[in-house]
Amino acid sequence: MRGLYAIVDVATLTRAGLSPLPFAEAVLSARPAALQLRDKSSRRGGADMLALLRELVPMCRRHGVPLFANDRADLAQIAGCDGVHVGQRDLPGSLARTLLARGRLGLVGISAHNDADVELALAERPDYIGLGPVFGTVSKENPEPTIGLDGLARLAARVHEAGLPSVAIGGIDIARAASTAALCPCSAVIGALVTNEGYEHVAKLARELQAALLGPLA
Repeated sequence: MRGLYAIVDVATLTRAGLSPLPFAEAVLSARPAALQLRDKSSRRGGADMLALLRELVPMCRRHGVPLFANDRADLAQIAGCDGVHVGQRDLPGSLARTLLARGRLGLVGISAHNDADVELALAERPDYIGLGPVFGTVSKENPEPTIGLDGLARLAARVHEAGLPSVAIGGIDIARAASTAALCPCSAVIGALVTNEGYEHVAKLARELQAALLGPLA
């Protein structure tokens, strides 16, 4: 994966008066490296999130973009997603991979916020490790302390030394894209894709972020 890792965060979109599916379609027009659905507010045992995932799967496949479900390996497997992203206190990566083994690809990403987290994540042998928050973010309740660019550089070097790719996350926007791209092949974005200027502008923002994160080699 390289470039923009776009996150469709239902709570953030709801506050902005945007709908997840047309928002995702706009973002997918930029052909990001990956798309993740994050729905912490999903009701009825995850039924709302599952319904969204089932709509997103064919959309992502049309654009050739892998789809990840946040936290819910069970819903990812049922919906036929490409993978799942879990946190340190969520389902262990190895168990998530077992659940996804019945699906199409079974990719697993794990979040890490410090050196100890990175070592725990590496032991799970995921497909990538998300590092952050790099900068301050309002997209997550009770976020971990920021690691800054120096922390990102240190943690990313350890992940790359182990032969795995990393994804920077947390407060990344167009102005900060080049700085995180220099340290990680991929950067996750939530808030910088959200706008009240309509879905066409969402697509424009996604294209700009993708270009900035890919850099001169694009």
